[in-house]
Amino acid sequence: MDQYISYLNSEEAARILGVNVSSIKRWTDSGKLECIQTEGGHRKFQLSHLSKFIENHKKYARKAHVFPIENDADLQISHYILKGDFNFLIDHLYIQALSGNHREMQKVLNGLYLSQYPLYQIYDQLLTVVLHRLGDMWASGAISVIEEHIASQGIRDCLNRLQGIIYLPQPDSYSAICITLAYELHDIALKMVENILELRGFRTFFSGQITPVIKLDELLDRIKPQRLYVGSTVISDPDAEQHETNRMFDLSLSRNIDVYLGGRGWDILNYHHPAVKNRLHTFEEVYNT
Repeated sequence: MDQYISYLNSEEAARILGVNVSSIKRWTDSGKLECIQTEGGHRKFQLSHLSKFIENHKKYARKAHVFPIENDADLQISHYILKGDFNFLIDHLYIQALSGNHREMQKVLNGLYLSQYPLYQIYDQLLTVVLHRLGDMWASGAISVIEEHIASQGIRDCLNRLQGIIYLPQPDSYSAICITLAYELHDIALKMVENILELRGFRTFFSGQITPVIKLDELLDRIKPQRLYVGSTVISDPDAEQHETNRMFDLSLSRNIDVYLGGRGWDILNYHHPAVKNRLHTFEEVYNT
């Protein structure tokens, strides 16, 4: 088995779903609950198996614990997750991010998702707030740039792992490209946009940070997306980035591609153009637009 994938045994799966081990055996035997059978006949589970089961059998969501309970601290976190106390979870995730404690951070994100919180709510009410706090603390000198980077990259890593348990629909015929401008170093929020688009059934193409528009026309002609999502957080060269933005908009308009924008950088750049359909301020808007 892949050493980098975390597997659960039947007892742990039962504790998460709030049932006994005999129910786990019965559900796997009937095909209700997917599992991996080892050569020795043992059942092993990934969190994606459990999240798919909860998605298909929502009545069990109320009984489920959000992760295996190992100590009193786990019970406390589980309580605040099920209660929906985002104020506590914000402080907790912020502290764990600065401490580099990825395991505890992952418990919170996986727990919220397994507890049936919408992905956009997790992003809007938790991760966005924590990322803004990290940025503000760095700007004020309360934390160093390396501390901010370590915490932010930890959040990125946990986001990637969270994607491994999310049950995604089969992509439909719609596609979207998610890009940043050529001087942009921040793309975590854009990654979250891509996550939500995947959940909506979009086929997505994510370029990440520092994406110049050179040969963008060739890419648009090859992929033929219906939408282009552009993230901009910090503007370092307004004139150059405005020129790049204008070309991007013109290329999109000539191909009937709808452009959606997000990030604080658009406070500085002029984005009024017929190709632009909306400037998005929340991940809930990404989900609903």
